[in-house]
Amino acid sequence: MNILKNFTRKTDVFHVILGDRRGAPVAAGANQGRNRFSPAIFGTGDPMKVQRIGIALLVLCIIGVTIVSTALIRYEKRTRSRDMVNKGRYLVTLIALHSIKDFEGNKRSFFLRTLHDYIASEGLAYCLIHDHTGQPFVVLDPYKLVSRIPQAVQLKSLHTMGLTDQTFHTSNSDQTIYEFAKSMFENGEQTGTVRLGLRPPPISLFSMERVGLLATIAFFIFAMVPFVFLGIKVALRPLKNLRAKMENMAGTSMPVETSAAKVPRIEDVIATLDQSLGLLRERYKRLETANIESQAKKGVIAYERKQIARILDAVHYGIIITDTHDHINHMNAYMLNLLSKAPDDVIDKPLGEILEHEKILSFVSGEEGVTQKTAQRDIETTFPAHAPGETFQVTLSYLDDGDGSISGKVICVKNITNQKSVDRAKHEFVAHVAHELRAPLTTIKSYNEMLMDGEIADSETQKEFYNTINEETDRLAGLIENLLNMSKIEMGSLTTERELVKTDRLVKDCVAAIEAPAQKKHITIEKKLPDKWPSLVGDKELLKVAMINVLGNAVKYSPENSNITLSLSEQDHTIIFDVMDQGYGISEEDLNHIFDQFYRSSDPHISEQTGSGLGLAMTSDIIQLHGGRIDVQSTPGQGTHFSIRLPREDYRLGKQ
Repeated sequence: MNILKNFTRKTDVFHVILGDRRGAPVAAGANQGRNRFSPAIFGTGDPMKVQRIGIALLVLCIIGVTIVSTALIRYEKRTRSRDMVNKGRYLVTLIALHSIKDFEGNKRSFFLRTLHDYIASEGLAYCLIHDHTGQPFVVLDPYKLVSRIPQAVQLKSLHTMGLTDQTFHTSNSDQTIYEFAKSMFENGEQTGTVRLGLRPPPISLFSMERVGLLATIAFFIFAMVPFVFLGIKVALRPLKNLRAKMENMAGTSMPVETSAAKVPRIEDVIATLDQSLGLLRERYKRLETANIESQAKKGVIAYERKQIARILDAVHYGIIITDTHDHINHMNAYMLNLLSKAPDDVIDKPLGEILEHEKILSFVSGEEGVTQKTAQRDIETTFPAHAPGETFQVTLSYLDDGDGSISGKVICVKNITNQKSVDRAKHEFVAHVAHELRAPLTTIKSYNEMLMDGEIADSETQKEFYNTINEETDRLAGLIENLLNMSKIEMGSLTTERELVKTDRLVKDCVAAIEAPAQKKHITIEKKLPDKWPSLVGDKELLKVAMINVLGNAVKYSPENSNITLSLSEQDHTIIFDVMDQGYGISEEDLNHIFDQFYRSSDPHISEQTGSGLGLAMTSDIIQLHGGRIDVQSTPGQGTHFSIRLPREDYRLGKQ
């Protein structure tokens, strides 16, 4: 009986389909088996069950007709939409082939009459022809829709450089409008823009041509109902006979195993049901495995997208990624910060709505270069409202979808303010070096030519010329030496010969180097030196260059009959050289730049003196190379105070 009960449970689905009331009370004894395995459900004697089957089939027929009707309507909508797009593109292209002058006078009236006929037959909603300034030149608006066109749609159509199409809903209405726009050109210049609006015709389920088709489909569906009903009866007839035999088996006292052996078809049915359930379980497992794999792939894709977004956010320039219709797909953190926007404010929005920058929008919407998938262009612009005073380079490149067509755009916005400053400094550097080299060379050449031609007969004048040539030669050599040292410092290849430097000899050599020009201007050099001279470790020659540059500037930019004070002291293991003059002084504005290469003040007292603008820059680098620092204080008209601080190190024998 266990096998019989299992089979009964597995065939319960047939009871539900055919209306078996499994919840009714069951009589005791032999009637229990007859009520449970009643053969009436398989026969035609129960009119209620036949009625239920008929109603079910009728409902299925109605559902089938509804599904077919819905599918037809959707197919027709797609077909009409595609036809309308092709029709609109063709018509706007045809009109744009004409010159804007062709729509003046009587030609305009003929054109409007032709379009008016097109309204009734092809669903034309409006037609606008704008001149090169964007003002309407020809207007056909029978349905008064032009005033309800969204502003974004109008701007995109007027700024297009080729053919574009858009779909929108008019304000205060759910009516769908297809707009097509194309620029008009004459002699290579844009003279106007054509805009057309088409309205899709309404689709009715009960139109004359569709009612006949639906009636035919319904007829065939309903005609199949009797055949389906007969098919069900034929399919269930073997199961009916099997059920009757099982009822007889249930009414006997014979063991189920013996009865089953006499009816081998029961085992076949049970085996078939078990096999079907096994196949369903396997299919379910495969679907479950496929679902898990799909979820895993989705997780990997989501993780990769987040990683790509983090990478794009890490770069130090703006990135905007759009589709072919200039709708924003991604904007990285730099660009969001520049525009003061949040990610939710920009995603899937038109670029023109977010980036209110006419120059960039015109640059991005331009069609030149779109035919080449590797095309890349750039412009320079500014963002006065967001980053005043800074210059940005905007680069446009195109995304290739793999089959050679363009699938989107990548707009890069890079701040090149520092780069522009560096380029400007390079040009100024070259100009400065050329000037500084040419000045002494010109003097040397002219004096030398005069001496060679014998134009100078006086021996004193000749001696003065020779001294000048020698001074200019020394100046030229010093300039070249400074340039070489500056280059080595910047490249990190300047090495220091660290040795014990006795400050008394260092001071003596530096004062001797500037003593002659100081005497020429009657400048007194006052020295405040300690009784016990400290020593330091460093490169004596480089330190001498730094000290001479400071002392030489003090002499050069001090008036005649003034004083210069040089003092040496030690404090907290630091050796301090102080140079104070009574010169012209340095303005507060110039103080911020005196250690810049080739910087020269515009003060007449400074600019009239010869100089390369490299001395203090070289001095600052040398002092920093020794681990020290140089400070300056100055008051215009009173003088300047330079303070050089160098760390004192103990010198040990054998120390390199």
